[in-house]
Amino acid sequence: MPKPLALHPGWIAGGIFVLVLLWLLSGLGEPAQESASPAGVAQASPAVKVRVRDSVAEARIREVRLSARTAPLRAAVLRAETSGRVESIEAARGQSLAAGAVILRLAPRDRPQQLQRAQAVLAQRELEFSAGQRLHKQQLLSDLDLAAARANLETARAEVARLRDDLEHTVVRAPFAGILETRAPELGDYLAAGDELGRLIQMTPFVVRAQVTEDVIGLLEIGQPARAILADDSEVEGVLHYLAREADAATRTFPVELLINAPTLAPAAGRSAVVILPLEQLQVHVLKPDILSLDERGEFGVKSVNARNQVVFHPASIVHGGQEEVWLSGLPERLRLITRGQGFVSAGDEVDAVTGP
Repeated sequence: MPKPLALHPGWIAGGIFVLVLLWLLSGLGEPAQESASPAGVAQASPAVKVRVRDSVAEARIREVRLSARTAPLRAAVLRAETSGRVESIEAARGQSLAAGAVILRLAPRDRPQQLQRAQAVLAQRELEFSAGQRLHKQQLLSDLDLAAARANLETARAEVARLRDDLEHTVVRAPFAGILETRAPELGDYLAAGDELGRLIQMTPFVVRAQVTEDVIGLLEIGQPARAILADDSEVEGVLHYLAREADAATRTFPVELLINAPTLAPAAGRSAVVILPLEQLQVHVLKPDILSLDERGEFGVKSVNARNQVVFHPASIVHGGQEEVWLSGLPERLRLITRGQGFVSAGDEVDAVTGP
């Protein structure tokens, strides 16, 4: 009989090693499957932390700022009212004059003598009319002759008044207090009636002129207070004293004038200025610009947190904007406003709200 096949001891050891290895691998696989289940369970994300503060609407007056120019309250072109040669000049260009101050004098020529003759004729006509009245009462003078005496008297009076005015017009005076901006004639010039003498402007008080749009004009009233910032950065107060009721055909804007009564301040006419007109009182939230947010539609507004710690987006209108603050209208009177973290949350999100500045 053949001998049975003898197994080498190394083969037996190798087989045992393989079997043990397979058993170990099968045992490790089961715990791995058991631990996979807890790892696959969804974990709840922690709520985003945001900083909030209480914001309460407050009353603010909405204002409009307008580019403007200073201008004289009154300006008049002075003209000669009679003819004559310039005999003397009493005022220089740029000089400040009181009302009635003499600017120049024309040579009177024979005007005083003509006035004396006319006054003598007037005295004679007064005597003639007085005598005619007595005779008329005695029926010694007809109605027609009395009427002629009265006509002669009135003619003499008119001539005296004309000559007196003509003589007075040889002295040219300032019609109101102001600055003699220009003066055309010089000493010795001959002037005819109607010739230009110069230009007088009144700068105390002065006006500041601006243009307002049609959405603003309805909110303004004559006499309301306003302010102006002049070219030297000085701020002055005044009142709205002129308000146009017809728009400029080219610009569709309305001219307005602010009257500034500042006796110690008389700026040059035509200088730049800014007019500040109060329009209306509004309830607004005063916030920093970096608090503003945009919703999914690109609409401006702010985000707040409600009583359930949920984010709420509030559309708002910007009434006034600046680098330091903005005024928002159209919001609830009170808000728990998100001041930090608003860019990381959306409407409806639950948040961890922390009160702070």
